[in-house]
Amino acid sequence: MTVLLTGLTAAGKREIAYKLERRLFDENRLVKVLDGQNMRLGLSRDLAFSAAHRSENLRRASEVARLFNEAGNICICSFVAPHEEIRAKAKQVIGEERFLEVHVDVSLDYCKSRDKRGFYEKALKGEIRDLPGVTTPFDVPIAPDLRVSPDSISMDECVAQIVALLEERGFLTP
Repeated sequence: MTVLLTGLTAAGKREIAYKLERRLFDENRLVKVLDGQNMRLGLSRDLAFSAAHRSENLRRASEVARLFNEAGNICICSFVAPHEEIRAKAKQVIGEERFLEVHVDVSLDYCKSRDKRGFYEKALKGEIRDLPGVTTPFDVPIAPDLRVSPDSISMDECVAQIVALLEERGFLTP
């Protein structure tokens, strides 16, 4: 199955993804993180950050996640994924029955405080044109399977909520 962690840049998606991967790995689960940044180092290195290219990056990751799922792996995808339409296409590619959407729901101020690469500052200065939530829209998920808020609870508590959802939905069996 696949968990898509979606939210603004610097919301904590990546940290949650790797903490979740570690927890599931420690439980002897086959698990892999696909991170939007890391995808751009290889498979998606030809893409920029326009809306169309962000969508293509997630499309490619969805195809890879599906392959991991078919091999029996849990795939955790960490992507901004700013458009509802593209998230729906990812769900369709992977399969609705094995897809969970988790919105990492935090304030813009929280994201700015965690932004080590200066994306928000650059966007506000006009140096970056396509930063979802600032210079381009971010479609807040209408009905995600779960919302986690690392600006009000710890990252470990966010992971625990995701694990509880996986157990409740029958994706984690003893």
